[in-house]
Amino acid sequence: MSINSRRHRREAAAEAGAADTADFEKRSGEEQLGILESLMEEARASTYEAINSHHRDFLSIKLYGQDPLDEIATLNEKYGVVQAAIDPAAHKSAERLDAVGRALRAIVRLAKTHANLKEIDDQILHGDVAVAASSIAEIAGLLQELDEDGPALVDPLAVGLLHSAYLKKRAALKAELDYLMAEMYQINDSASSVLEMVVSYCVSSNYDGVPYENPVMLADLFFALANLDLFREKMDFLADAFVGRWFVPLLRNPNESLTVSRVKLFATINIGAYAASSGSSGSRPGGEPALEAHCALVRDKWSTVLAFIRDEVFHDVSIEEDHGVVYEYLGTKLWTSLYPLLHESLLVPMVPADIDSIGDTQHMVPLLELEEKWLELELITADQLFLKDSIRSLLQTFVTKRRRDLLTTVASVLASEDANTVVVGGEGPVTDMLCEYARGAGGKKSGKKGVVGAGFDEDCDSSLSFPRCSISVHAQTLVDFALETVGFTVGDDSKAASLYFYAVRDAFALYRCLMPSQWSATLQNDPMRAFVLYNDCEYICHHLATLGFRYRDRWPAVLRSSATFVDVIAAYRALSKVCLSPVLSRLRDQISRALGPSEWLRPRWLSNLVADPGIAACYEGCETQLALACGIVAQVAHTGAQHLSQAMYLRVIGLLADVAVAHVSKRLEEIESASDATARALVRLVSSVVALEDLFRVSPTSLASSVYSESTGQKSRRGGSLAFKHCKEWEALQTQISRLDKMASHIASI
Repeated sequence: MSINSRRHRREAAAEAGAADTADFEKRSGEEQLGILESLMEEARASTYEAINSHHRDFLSIKLYGQDPLDEIATLNEKYGVVQAAIDPAAHKSAERLDAVGRALRAIVRLAKTHANLKEIDDQILHGDVAVAASSIAEIAGLLQELDEDGPALVDPLAVGLLHSAYLKKRAALKAELDYLMAEMYQINDSASSVLEMVVSYCVSSNYDGVPYENPVMLADLFFALANLDLFREKMDFLADAFVGRWFVPLLRNPNESLTVSRVKLFATINIGAYAASSGSSGSRPGGEPALEAHCALVRDKWSTVLAFIRDEVFHDVSIEEDHGVVYEYLGTKLWTSLYPLLHESLLVPMVPADIDSIGDTQHMVPLLELEEKWLELELITADQLFLKDSIRSLLQTFVTKRRRDLLTTVASVLASEDANTVVVGGEGPVTDMLCEYARGAGGKKSGKKGVVGAGFDEDCDSSLSFPRCSISVHAQTLVDFALETVGFTVGDDSKAASLYFYAVRDAFALYRCLMPSQWSATLQNDPMRAFVLYNDCEYICHHLATLGFRYRDRWPAVLRSSATFVDVIAAYRALSKVCLSPVLSRLRDQISRALGPSEWLRPRWLSNLVADPGIAACYEGCETQLALACGIVAQVAHTGAQHLSQAMYLRVIGLLADVAVAHVSKRLEEIESASDATARALVRLVSSVVALEDLFRVSPTSLASSVYSESTGQKSRRGGSLAFKHCKEWEALQTQISRLDKMASHIASI
């Protein structure tokens, strides 16, 4: 039942009650008000009965019953008559009339909502989706007003039934629109060599094959989508389809065949075999002339697709008058998805490699014409000319391109499987650049004080020096990149300087992201990897500490005021601990397990160590355990001597040796007295642990196993003092060894 037929029916009812209205006007105002109140209660009751009968008891939708609007068609007229007859000075009558007016408006909303809900199914069945969408929109407004009326004017149960019915009808209409959308925009996504979209201008039957009374046109579909505020979802679908199946493939390979055909009832756009294979990358232009030709082809092919969208996707749709918002939304969605691709694929490669050639933008004309086509078809607005703005600020695009290339290079280097290392710091073959900077105008320092490999003198006494150690080639490349790129920040262009500055920060972030994950499989088991990564972090922190300080005076004001690299140091310090602590904990656990239980200090050892063969075998087993534990320390010392700095090497060896030294010194402390033979046997037993003192004489990164005094030619005792300094339990061990020596000497003298 259409809205017009319902209106005619109400008019007929009004004419039939004209005589009754004439008689109503002859009565007094109070009598009229009483009659109107009675009629209002009858209309309210009949409206509630119709709503409950239709929506609560689930009767057949074809049994409409009496329309409540027919009964209240003349109530508004009677209300006007009573309003004219009642004296405003009669406050009680005026209040009664006001209450009747508010109740009347609420009942009218209920009746209209109910009548609209009953007709939606027929409207959908007949193909009047635009009328159904208007009814749904009107119902939403009426329900909102009913909610504002509150329970004083309308029954909440009846309003709840109408809300429930509204949601069902809206869902039914949305399902119908989904079907129409799929029918009107059919995408052939098969594995055939041709990918196509068919746009049907109208749909003549529903999904059950039942013909519509009125075929649904594209304009009806867009009207319904706009009224229900569903166009964004559908336009997103169309935008994704065009971007993924037409715009992007043509951007990569504009030589693909593109065909548009039109007949009376539908139009078709298809693309060749390339689009069916999403994994293909298409041809990549090389050189500026090839890029310009490539861009011109993209412009032409995209123009064809854009014209198809304007003329066929919105066929016979009045964009300017009715659906400008929908059309603009689709254009904006397409453009915001495609502009980054255009920028990266065409604009950035067109930027000259030479900064002096930036002023020549003639080869970018096809790119500007492409954007102008979007503007001409009103798919974008004048404030969305992103390509034009980028070309106007080509210097920034040039810097952005250089920044991207630099970061790409760094990322590719860091992602490579290169395990090579290089020695830096001190005054060796590879001199630390920052150490040279620290010397300033004082010239190169002489002597061996800064050479770690020449002895156990301290490293370079400058606070800016870096100790000699091994770092990865990755870390060296990163620092070289940082030093080179920070040099580009010097100048008057604050935007360019900022881009270069943040390129360096991004490069340091790349290292922290890539390297731990790349080495995660070996960090727990390979001390060398852990040592090198620790050195990398320290080396990077060393440069981060002064990198900004060295260039601050030459930076633009915007960088000079706040730019720094010092804040990144904390993250690298944390990374160095995370990389080194687990492997050192694992090594200490290995040493503890190698030492095993201490069976060699039971009391009967002290008297039967030589005579008892069983005790002698146990002695050999304990000697093997101590040798195994000390061997683990020695193996780590060999690796650490090749890669760690002197200070870090001593700290690591002291930390590992301390496990065995503490184990032995604690057991020796439990011995109160022993025979001469037992004391000497115990000293021999722990000799492998005492020999760990030699590891503290190793010169890291020099591969020398010991250091000799130049004056005497004898082995330096400096290792002993370093063992006391870096091994907490070393003094306790030496005390126990001296006590055993005194026992043996005392017994021998007796």
